[in-house]
Amino acid sequence: MNPQDAQASLNQIRAFQDRTREEMVRKIFPWSFVIVSALGLFAVFTSIDLGQPWDSLARGLGLAVFIGSGLLHSFRVTVQPRPTAPMIGVFIGMTPILFVFFVIGRIAGFALFGLPAQGFLSQAMVGGALAAVVYIAVMPVVRRIITSIALQAHGPAVR
Repeated sequence: MNPQDAQASLNQIRAFQDRTREEMVRKIFPWSFVIVSALGLFAVFTSIDLGQPWDSLARGLGLAVFIGSGLLHSFRVTVQPRPTAPMIGVFIGMTPILFVFFVIGRIAGFALFGLPAQGFLSQAMVGGALAAVVYIAVMPVVRRIITSIALQAHGPAVR
């Protein structure tokens, strides 16, 4: 093999890696996944003010929907990004932001609507709805951040 053939092969490999990254980025967080995940998040936050045994049931169902939608999406995607520390950091950073908006929604539910602290129609429902809306609203930003991280990655892009 001469040097020109080796360079052509390397260029072809890089082109395939770029196409793989572009395909991966195109399929990051589709809206159906985001909305189903937000419904699961809403159920988890709303379950806080429910009585026994409904709180455990709603929390478990909400977590199952939230995590299950992510797992289902990961099995349906042909190209998956290799998780990196910055990607994981983005998701860990979203958690306190959503919790802060949940608390703000709880306070607003009490101050604006005078909702009780227990029951189905409670302060947690307003907080959960606000957290779910914020989750949906920040996903385009998260998608851009994850996209830039995935496109800047060196080495193999997929697992």
